Amino acid sequence: MNEEQEIIQKYFLPIADNPESLMLSNDAAFINKQENMVISSDMMIEDVHFDKLDDPFCLAQKLLRVNLSDIAAMGAQPYGYILNLSIPKLNHELWLKRFCKGLAKDSEKFNLKLFGGDLGSSKNIFMSVTILGLVSKKFHKNMIAHEGSEIFVSDTLGDAGIGLQIKKGKFSKLKKSEKFFFLSKFNTPLPQIKLGKSLIGIADFCKDISDGFLKEIKFISKISNLQANIFLSEIPLSRQLKNLYNNVGNKKKIWELILCSGEDYQLFFSVNPKKKNLLKKKRIKNIKRVGYFQKGSGLVIYDQNKKIIKFNNDGFSHF
Repeated sequence: MNEEQEIIQKYFLPIADNPESLMLSNDAAFINKQENMVISSDMMIEDVHFDKLDDPFCLAQKLLRVNLSDIAAMGAQPYGYILNLSIPKLNHELWLKRFCKGLAKDSEKFNLKLFGGDLGSSKNIFMSVTILGLVSKKFHKNMIAHEGSEIFVSDTLGDAGIGLQIKKGKFSKLKKSEKFFFLSKFNTPLPQIKLGKSLIGIADFCKDISDGFLKEIKFISKISNLQANIFLSEIPLSRQLKNLYNNVGNKKKIWELILCSGEDYQLFFSVNPKKKNLLKKKRIKNIKRVGYFQKGSGLVIYDQNKKIIKFNNDGFSHF
């Protein structure tokens, strides 16, 4: 047995303890399901999405959760995943031990099966997950909004963006507890799986916020040939972020971080007024109306005084 096989047997086989993985003894898995499935894939790259010194436990959790967020946006039930991982050889045993603990914890939390993948060595860390979710005949495959539809977000925005800035050394005067809150939001987002499923047949579209809310809403506006109107006074903020906002001078800069940083992994969606009663009957907590679509094009943002405000940035670009 070579070193790669020993690593797989020692660290990954305990997580992949399911018949479909074929005990990681083959180069492929056997998915024994007759239901419809959706598939998504995301990667994380050292010095782009994380730093070399970041906790491998948290990296494993975030890797799964950003992929789970895509599954949530489809209205799917998470089922299993394939993992591709490449890491430096130096101290790899300690790194893998910690990484696999995080992987195992969230695999159990979200009832996920590991089917297999690939393992290699490289100068920098690279990791990706291809994830599978189960769906019925109906799921969120439409990305077109309707005129008059109201825009909702699933929970507070901006906390993860502030966490990213703290990681970069900004907001150093915040209390330790406040830093911990924002960093936790950045490191371990919570995919909105239950919400995604509950919106099937109600929402025009459903999408997760990964690269910044403004960038995501601009995309929907463009392909829908509609104007999106967003009101800052309606954007839900956590108590910690409200406190930070009230204690800084440059309010516009904070709003830019909230709306453009990404990493929230909340869902946003629109609902036609004709289906508003269906949404009310669901009694979904924490969702908040933040705007609406109308005839026109582009994105118009209104500040707290209902005046149009413009930002220089709109979100994260992968290139």
